[in-house]
Amino acid sequence: MPLTTVSAAEAHAGTIGALGFGVTKCTDIGNGKVCATGISGSPAGYDAAYDKREGATVTARFQLMCINGFSKWDNGSFTISKGQRKSFVFSVGNQGSCKVLLHSGGTAYSSPYVVIP
Repeated sequence: MPLTTVSAAEAHAGTIGALGFGVTKCTDIGNGKVCATGISGSPAGYDAAYDKREGATVTARFQLMCINGFSKWDNGSFTISKGQRKSFVFSVGNQGSCKVLLHSGGTAYSSPYVVIP
């Protein structure tokens, strides 16, 4: 499944069931922000997002890492250019406190930890 450039709220706008989005927490990584949001409802999980404001096009991947030891990768690498926002929803249920890692160019950039509301 390719990554999209829509937000989690837009991606789930037509979903049946009650979804609740927690507080989005981001880390500024210089050329943009890597963000995480907890999502309750069905399916519960975590939204990973990269909002790229500057710089050349890069290839990247998302990884979810949780305090309980749970870890999961997205469905494959993606490219992102200046002015784009890409996101991926990890539909993994409630894993407690988790953060998103953005892997690009041999470096991992971390969001703050978030929880499902």
